[in-house]
Amino acid sequence: MSTYGEQKKAWAREWAQLRAQYLDGRLPEVLASPVPGDPGLWWWECPACLTYGQPTMSEAQAANAGRGHAQTHVTDEDSEYLEDLKVTRMPPQLLTAHQRRRREQLEPGPPGR
Repeated sequence: MSTYGEQKKAWAREWAQLRAQYLDGRLPEVLASPVPGDPGLWWWECPACLTYGQPTMSEAQAANAGRGHAQTHVTDEDSEYLEDLKVTRMPPQLLTAHQRRRREQLEPGPPGR
């Protein structure tokens, strides 16, 4: 039997995968590119809202910050769906009281309940 901490880590990995699969193609592709006029700096560009990130010293940092920014484009409907997905797939022992209530509302109970 694994410990609570191990279960929590395993769930976090699984959840990150499920969330990424669901959001794949739903969020804008934020691009990392060199800052014009300053080849030593990089920033991210968002085609959805036409914003730019703060200049950084590396392409990897700019890309990571851009992925973080893309999360701001998750719709309310997608957030709701993801929360439902989370509470129905999460191991019961990891659910909070609020998540247990939500899960009970989503899952049909036995007849006569």
